Amino acid sequence: MLLDWITARIPLQHLTPEARECVRLLNDRVCCYCPKTGIVRYESSRWESVRSDSHQIVARAGSDLWVQGSPARVIGDGDTVFGAGASRSLEITAALQRMISFLATQLGVALPDASHWLVSRVDVTGNLLLGSLADVRIGLSILRGVEGGRYRVSATEGDTVYWSNASKLRKGKAYAKGPHLHHLLDKKTYTGRRYNEAELAFAQRLLRLELTLGREWFARNPWQTVTAEMLTNEWNEYFGRMIGGAEIVEDTDLRTRIVTAAETESRGKAAYGCWLMIQSEGWERAREAFSKTTWYRHLEIIRKAGLSDADISAGRVVQLRRRIIEAQLVNSWADVA
Repeated sequence: MLLDWITARIPLQHLTPEARECVRLLNDRVCCYCPKTGIVRYESSRWESVRSDSHQIVARAGSDLWVQGSPARVIGDGDTVFGAGASRSLEITAALQRMISFLATQLGVALPDASHWLVSRVDVTGNLLLGSLADVRIGLSILRGVEGGRYRVSATEGDTVYWSNASKLRKGKAYAKGPHLHHLLDKKTYTGRRYNEAELAFAQRLLRLELTLGREWFARNPWQTVTAEMLTNEWNEYFGRMIGGAEIVEDTDLRTRIVTAAETESRGKAAYGCWLMIQSEGWERAREAFSKTTWYRHLEIIRKAGLSDADISAGRVVQLRRRIIEAQLVNSWADVA
């Protein structure tokens, strides 16, 4: 996995006078003030790329100095497929510090270290290696149907699926990395890392799964306390529920599995009845037929029986998800060599 994006800010009052003057010249600003008192209501500014688009690190200054982008761009050789160093090891502090150091170097001023900054977004990304681009697209077709509970398909664009795109807590994204990488390399303005033919061929087999942890998530979890293990668990929990367990459940033994998964036989039979209603009426109609507590109790039992959110959304056992389940999570080019 890798940290594919970080957004952070620091109030200008924490900067030296020299640094404040420098960052205020970064970009155009819009200032709203009261003409009677001269009191500034707010300032806003547009994002400004730092040096070039090759690193995709951008900054802006209003009442705060903001920096955002992919730390992988400024670590190692700039590989954004797997990352390197702190990006690959999911170390937020070290990755953010590298971004701050890069910004400070380009501006020619000293900036406070990472401990003084406030993080409001982090993207945790995993790459699943499938057999071919065709398998990646089959995986995406399965994931397009995953909806319900915490998941809301916001949009599907080509080889990309988005969930809960407006959420400030968590949102997800799945896409085919190969076509995306080719698209970037074909841009005339692209000056980032160049990938060889073997790497491009392997990238065609990568199903990219991105989890964005937003402002509300960091309001509940102070970023200095967030560990690599916490980020990994968040990613596994978010996408793991979509795909389900490693064992594909067959319709023939499903009733037995659901009843066995429950604490009591009566609850198991009730959960199986809920599953039958999902099959016949769809999950939305089925959800309306139960109280909130009963509905989520049934879903918990159904998931314990081995069904995934993909199955629940479709109202049937999605056999093709085996191709995703059997995919290997890869973390470097050495893993796919």
